[in-house]
Amino acid sequence: MRSMVQGSSPFGPAADRADRANRKVLVPSQMVADLKKYHEDTEALLGRQRKRIADLEQRLGAEIELRRAAERKFLEAADLLREGEDLQAYTDTAVEKVLEEFAALPGAAEAAELARLLEESEADRATLRALLEESDAERLAALRARDALAARLRPREDGSGDDADVRALRARLEAPTFAGVLDLARQHCACLAVTADPAESQKLDHHTKAGQWRSRLADSLATMQMYAEEKNAARATGPGGTGAAFANLRAYCSAQSTPLLSDQKVAHYETATARDHPRGASARTFRVPAEVSPNGTAVMNEHIRIGEGKPPAPRLHFLDDTDRSGLIVVGYVGDHLYNAQTN
Repeated sequence: MRSMVQGSSPFGPAADRADRANRKVLVPSQMVADLKKYHEDTEALLGRQRKRIADLEQRLGAEIELRRAAERKFLEAADLLREGEDLQAYTDTAVEKVLEEFAALPGAAEAAELARLLEESEADRATLRALLEESDAERLAALRARDALAARLRPREDGSGDDADVRALRARLEAPTFAGVLDLARQHCACLAVTADPAESQKLDHHTKAGQWRSRLADSLATMQMYAEEKNAARATGPGGTGAAFANLRAYCSAQSTPLLSDQKVAHYETATARDHPRGASARTFRVPAEVSPNGTAVMNEHIRIGEGKPPAPRLHFLDDTDRSGLIVVGYVGDHLYNAQTN
């Protein structure tokens, strides 16, 4: 009974002593491991805390330097403010002194007079430049009118001669194809710059109304040539040579007693949907000579209705540059171009 009380092993005191010996070995080793891990965790935490403290100390040092720099700038600004009144007074005195010395210099009055004469000379030169440009424009207009008249009076291949009539010119523009009509216009219409792509006009050649449309095209080209030629001749007489009849092509057609081209067929603008839409403006941009536009292209909203009714409803788009270069540019002959309302 005593052995049962003193030990817990049912196998006797020897077994009980062995069990206690084992516990003495196992329990302390687990505690050492736990204590070691706790020590490592504590060291890691302390390391992080030391780094954070170092960062805070560095930031604090930078903040202190910034505050010191701000204080120095504040003190410098205060010094400048105190000296500002004296500096302003000194500056005013110095400026007055310089002005007095300049006025007392010999030749100051002559310099002012020379400056005035220089301004007058520049103004006179600008006036002369404008007169020269105007004179050049009139001279070019006269040359174009002369060349156009010579081209129209050039004898035909059969030896007969033409008079200076729009219908005689119109007769020279007869051709079995649209491209042929445009080629003849290049030969006989010196005031027209034909840049139209022939491939676009060729699409119309096989239409049932092609003959009617070619006739309207020839009427239009002959009328445009006569309008530009007569306007150039009028401009050559002086600034007041042109009148209301030469305001534009439509006004010219309206002023004729028996026009080949009705003024109702001429439009000097496009609808807002065609004019303002990006695709509409792009479709109406065509090639022009360098003397008309240095970049080689221009938007042509002016047009003549070559055909009416449903598509293709052909159009001739042109640019009237008679007020500047004396030319009319024929940039397009073909199907009706893009219109947001109809396309």
